[in-house]
Amino acid sequence: MTLYGGVLGNRLFERLAAPGRSGEVVAEASLAEVVESIKRHLVDLLNSHPGHSECAPELGLLDFNDATIGVLDLERNIQRAIRQCIERFEPRVRQVEVESLPRGSDPLQLRFQVHATVELGRDQGQATIDLLLNDKRYQCLN
Repeated sequence: MTLYGGVLGNRLFERLAAPGRSGEVVAEASLAEVVESIKRHLVDLLNSHPGHSECAPELGLLDFNDATIGVLDLERNIQRAIRQCIERFEPRVRQVEVESLPRGSDPLQLRFQVHATVELGRDQGQATIDLLLNDKRYQCLN
């Protein structure tokens, strides 16, 4: 896990918004706090598209609106792309696995579950994050 300068494992702007917490070390951060920060980052990350960031042109996910890809292939491609994107651009997690979840009542929604190991200083915790692709936008559900 990147220690972000030895302070709480949140993103830069989250640390700036809470200046009273800036001296805390990663070990003092709870798993829940770090997972909430990771979830906010994943929403931003997964809703970005390659080429929209000059400093990291590969950042984000491709648009999967190709009607020639079968539904099963589409889900597998999205699963793989989500895993690769998280592994590359979210340094606070390791051992990322992404699985498809059964569709709900809306056939146009895709649901995924991300399982990852979150490192908290010397400790580790397991996190599960449910993702919903709804109307071309990713959301975290839990």
